[in-house]
Amino acid sequence: AEPLKKALSEVEELKNRLQAENIYLQEEIKTEYNFEEIIGESQLLKKLLVDLEKVAPTDAAVLILGETGTGKELIARAIHNLSHRRDRPLVKVNCGAISAGLVESELFGHEKGAFTGAVQQRIGRFEIADEGTIFLDEVGELPLETQVKLLRVLQEGEFERVGSSTPIKVNVRIIAATNKRLKEEIKSGSFRSDLFYRLSVFPLTVPSLKERKSDIPI
Repeated sequence: AEPLKKALSEVEELKNRLQAENIYLQEEIKTEYNFEEIIGESQLLKKLLVDLEKVAPTDAAVLILGETGTGKELIARAIHNLSHRRDRPLVKVNCGAISAGLVESELFGHEKGAFTGAVQQRIGRFEIADEGTIFLDEVGELPLETQVKLLRVLQEGEFERVGSSTPIKVNVRIIAATNKRLKEEIKSGSFRSDLFYRLSVFPLTVPSLKERKSDIPI
């Protein structure tokens, strides 16, 4: 009876995960971005595209640095589309748009009754992104306690849902982006240095239009 119970529980987990993935993909209007859409003739942009093509086929974590409006999401999508994970979802999370109290549940999910208002189990973005890529935009906005959990996913490939002590294993490529100077955030104590070094295995700097004057139409 015990193996059957375990098997049924696993089937239920898989069903929930697939359902959550389906809902996410329906919410995310599937815009197809092509690598060719990243247009420009400046040397800085050309170097970025060369580096992008180098890192895309690997599973390395990538940190995209650049001002707001420089197309960091476009770069993340290009990396995903050129990787072996292209047939799995690219799950986007804007860390700056979610309140500090809810960001952990958004990323890692929660169990029913984990906190007031948790009326049912929720599958987090990391589970939805399993075998795919997660894009953490504005990663510098994450609270320190969530940074610890993110570091664990990078190091061990596992986490627990809020309200659970059962580890969940995932195989997710992490692409993060920020417009902040994270080294300054480390000095001020609002960003973990170990997380910074884990995320920036392969840093990519997106040049601003000011630095790409040759790409601005006259």
